[in-house]
Amino acid sequence: MPIARRSHLTGTTGVALGLAACLTVLPAALLAQAATAAPATSPAALTAAADRVFAQWNSTHTPGCAVGVSRGGQVLLERGYGMADLAGERPITPSTILESGSVAKQFTAAAVMVLVADGVVKLEDDARKWLPELPTYDRPITVRHLLTHTSGLREWSNLVAWQGWPRGTRMHIQPDVFALITSQKVTNYPVGAHYSYTNSGFLLLRTLVERASKQTFSNFTRTRIFEPLGMKNSSWREDYTRIVPGLAQAYEPVGSGFRLDMPFDNIIAAGGMWTTVGDWLKWNEALTNKTLGSAVVDSMTQRMRLNNGLEIAYALGLTVGQYRGTPEIQHSGSTAGYSTFLARYPSLGNLSIAVMCNVAGAGATGYTRALVDALHPELPRAAAPDTITTDQSRLLEWRGYYEDTRWHTITRIDTVGGVMRQGATPLRALRDGSYLAGGQRMRFAMDADGKTRTTRFTTSDGDSVVWKWRADAPWRPTATELAAFEGRYRSGEIDATWTVSVRNGQLTMSPRAGLVRALVPTVRDAFDSPGEAVWFTRDRKGRVTAMHFGSARAWDFVFERLP
Repeated sequence: MPIARRSHLTGTTGVALGLAACLTVLPAALLAQAATAAPATSPAALTAAADRVFAQWNSTHTPGCAVGVSRGGQVLLERGYGMADLAGERPITPSTILESGSVAKQFTAAAVMVLVADGVVKLEDDARKWLPELPTYDRPITVRHLLTHTSGLREWSNLVAWQGWPRGTRMHIQPDVFALITSQKVTNYPVGAHYSYTNSGFLLLRTLVERASKQTFSNFTRTRIFEPLGMKNSSWREDYTRIVPGLAQAYEPVGSGFRLDMPFDNIIAAGGMWTTVGDWLKWNEALTNKTLGSAVVDSMTQRMRLNNGLEIAYALGLTVGQYRGTPEIQHSGSTAGYSTFLARYPSLGNLSIAVMCNVAGAGATGYTRALVDALHPELPRAAAPDTITTDQSRLLEWRGYYEDTRWHTITRIDTVGGVMRQGATPLRALRDGSYLAGGQRMRFAMDADGKTRTTRFTTSDGDSVVWKWRADAPWRPTATELAAFEGRYRSGEIDATWTVSVRNGQLTMSPRAGLVRALVPTVRDAFDSPGEAVWFTRDRKGRVTAMHFGSARAWDFVFERLP
């Protein structure tokens, strides 16, 4: 049966196309084609543009997305595509409740800023004033550090995974995870020195809000934010077993179909907000009008500066940047099978776009920007990079395996098919002597010792990550070399012990019965594991003494080898 959904914009009925399940997000070229097929200069054209952008989800047998568009406080479009419940044959509509993912962070930031406006909390407060369980680190972690991902705190989802219980394998609750975060003796880096995205800071902010307000986080945000702004459909997943009328189930593509992929934990504030696209449009309009007060909103959009003075794009629960030359204030979100994006464009008549999807991998960010393209085809396109033709043989001396100096992942730079590549990405030479690897700019250099080759990748914020040469070829350890790593490794910080052993000629590691990971050698004493780097260190006699894990959100986590 085709599904009919009322379009807020036109009052006409949108009929599902009955498309076969498509398990990949719409490619960028098709998104561009969908957005520019007809400039959305009228209500009907905007509806048609949205129908093209979300065409792959306009079906009775796929999950899908809800979308809302407003300008200057006037709702232009609220529409649903696909199914909120495949088993129950319930379609997504503008009133369908979906989960926020990390878009929720701006609401947590707003709760903190309301307390700042009340004179209860200060952004430069030592977080230990409210969270005395935190250890004393090299310098105080402030409330601002927690709000801007510059605290250096390790990501809690990495920590529970290293305990042997990744998210989705058992229920995690606030008290347990709070205790885990505050038991960490060191941070990823000196407080305030870098930006590394971590949900841990926002989880701690939930407790801070509760202690400072003397209310539950849910009650405080309901009475000070949701109710005053008319956000009647918004609440928090503090009890994932609660039945929520109208909530969309979340899904993961599997083979030719889908399976449920719901967030089964009670961790909120970093995410875990149940809401609708309509409520998000109200929220963006409240930010535009500074309904909660200028002090609250202006602080939320003030970008953070690192200790070295570098200004990053992240503010307080919001990313402040540009899209096609116009200011964009936004945040993306992803939790289990939910994918979301909320953005506003002050220079485009206070344009706001909210996209919420209930399928893992849905391109909510791309869908949003495709609608911007449809509404504003006149916006300038990014200038093409100033690439030049270069003799690829000049790069041969830089071939090899490189290790980044932060989270210790390994990348390969080599010639494939006559083209130099970083991993699978071709390198394009630029006129200034640097190279492009996809969208990242990189430079080759020799380290100060005159022997070590390095590459330096520059981030969009202007920060840079250095990778150092480790080997010309991948390491092929012998059976004897692998056997040297066998043993038990323990971390008291997370109360976990891993067993490392050789199975069928391959090194494996296991934190508990039923969970075994295979390790793939990269360079000497280092391995790849899904989602992270693993490496071992030795004492002066060459004996293996520790196992380390590294990822973008937890840089160097150490397990000491047991006797």
